[in-house]
Amino acid sequence: MSELLAMLTPGAPPIDAEIRGTSGQRITPSDVAACLAHVDRYTYLYALSKFCLDDHSRAELNDLAIEDAVGRGYTFQSQEPDDSVERLGLLALSFSISPSRCQMCKGTGQVTAASKVDSCPKCQGTGNMQLSARRLADAMGAGRWRSQKVWMPRFQTLLSDYQVKDDAIQTVLYLGLRDE
Repeated sequence: MSELLAMLTPGAPPIDAEIRGTSGQRITPSDVAACLAHVDRYTYLYALSKFCLDDHSRAELNDLAIEDAVGRGYTFQSQEPDDSVERLGLLALSFSISPSRCQMCKGTGQVTAASKVDSCPKCQGTGNMQLSARRLADAMGAGRWRSQKVWMPRFQTLLSDYQVKDDAIQTVLYLGLRDE
């Protein structure tokens, strides 16, 4: 996550002089919403849910996430639940909006060992925990092998699409919040 998006979290340090918000040195949910005027509806709802904690339109966002996952043509086996693809879409959305923080580095992505700062080995420096095959299997109603080999790559693909949305959000926020 970029520095700008990290500033949207509670307890963030003051914003530098190049970035301005309407509330002094803080970026408010209204600032974020105002900057998102030029993104598509899906990205707009995603940003509101992730960075403004606005869940009023979560039902529409869930529908878009399901539509996106179903539109990819993913198939499931007869012994898996009929709503497997829908579950995958909602799980990827949920995981992207509020990922689990790494317990080893406390979400920083870095650990100190012998007076040296290294990338966290547990989360590979992201600060977020990866979804385990067991947890994915439980959520999908599938076996662990199928979850690991089939559903996990699909899940990662959906997550990478949300990362693209995060990058687009970062760009419009930076442009919208710059001090001209």
